[in-house]
Amino acid sequence: MSDDPDPHADVHVRTGDGITVPQLTDPLLDDLLSAPPDPECPFIAISRDDDYIQTRRLPDGVYELEHRAGSPDGLFQMYTPDAGLVRDVMWAWIDSNPWWRDGVAWFPVDPAIAELETTRRELEGLLDGFTVMDDIQSSMDAALARADELLAMEIPDLPLDTED
Repeated sequence: MSDDPDPHADVHVRTGDGITVPQLTDPLLDDLLSAPPDPECPFIAISRDDDYIQTRRLPDGVYELEHRAGSPDGLFQMYTPDAGLVRDVMWAWIDSNPWWRDGVAWFPVDPAIAELETTRRELEGLLDGFTVMDDIQSSMDAALARADELLAMEIPDLPLDTED
């Protein structure tokens, strides 16, 4: 038995639909990467302190892999169709193996875009489970559909009452 603390204890995993994974295993990560993604939330995010690595499967089957180290200026991406490479990079990141950074061609993301992405993530975290806007949107859609129905109705001409 080892006295070393669990090196993965400070790693947090979340899927795009908000599900938190209590303990990530290699087979579970394989399953998450191979399962058809939810079109609304096709990503897996792994974080440790202020750093993260995440992947998102694009509609054409290519994976966008992104990592941030500390500040919005430290945002990098790569694209690959290889789910195995995505899994290996994510595991190396979790294990703090420098291969994940050195063995892959990362491209820096423009700082303005990185800042927008950071703001989006912060708002997403604040609005998790907040469905009022969805309710308003569906109410507006129903009201507009009803207005379209009413406008499409043929209204008979009413006789004009004229006094001679």
